Amino acid sequence: MKPTVRSLPGVLVLSMSITGLLACAPFERKDPETSVTKQALPAQIPVVSKLELVQSPDGGRLIPKGDTTLIQPKMQMAVLDEILEDSPIVQAAGRHPHVREKLGGRYFFIDAEPAKSKDQFCPVSLLRTSAQAATPSSMIRVTYYSYSHSLPVIVCMNAQEFVGLPAIPKDYQPPESDREEAEAIRVAQLDARIQDKVKGLKAHVILTDPEWRLWWWNREGHGHRVFYVTFSQPGSGDPEYYAVVDLTDEIDTANVLQAGAEPKR
Repeated sequence: MKPTVRSLPGVLVLSMSITGLLACAPFERKDPETSVTKQALPAQIPVVSKLELVQSPDGGRLIPKGDTTLIQPKMQMAVLDEILEDSPIVQAAGRHPHVREKLGGRYFFIDAEPAKSKDQFCPVSLLRTSAQAATPSSMIRVTYYSYSHSLPVIVCMNAQEFVGLPAIPKDYQPPESDREEAEAIRVAQLDARIQDKVKGLKAHVILTDPEWRLWWWNREGHGHRVFYVTFSQPGSGDPEYYAVVDLTDEIDTANVLQAGAEPKR
């Protein structure tokens, strides 16, 4: 039996198509291997230990379980740099007549810390005018906020010796202090709009900067020390209620500019 010739054209067409594809395919060039030192793989796969995170003692962050070696040096350094309000240096700064005049009758202590070598307010060069010889590391910067005059006050101290009161830019605001946060929370909790709703909730405070607007459009609290207080369920971090607190006035009822349920975002 002779084979049929009807299938021949199809075979030819298929053969030509494959040939065309091969002709059109780009030529793949293999580059030589990079000359690197190769190491043999370990006989056994290393065991990867699971990293367990636990709440830090202050409750502010998560840290590796049982691992205190990494955070201990930082904590020790923070303790060394921390100068409390009742320390002799801060007490000496508050007693100086120039400082007392600048602070007025109502003020809050913000913080005190060793000044850096190129500190914006208390540079080491100020020690040249100091009567007592000292090393550069003895310069201490003490920061207050005067609510009597609505301005920050920075005092440069050489140990317990007064060095100077540097000029401060008009719009400069030091960070919020622990005492200010506690006072803002206390005042917010007294506001009748949220007083019954925030009992048992966790409070958080941030310092705000009310915008300046022309004439009657001025934002409430502009130029004052204003704090945004939020209240949430313990451990949730999702604010439910808020209050905008201006600590400039001593009357508690006049200090809360706004209060109510936290806007949904």
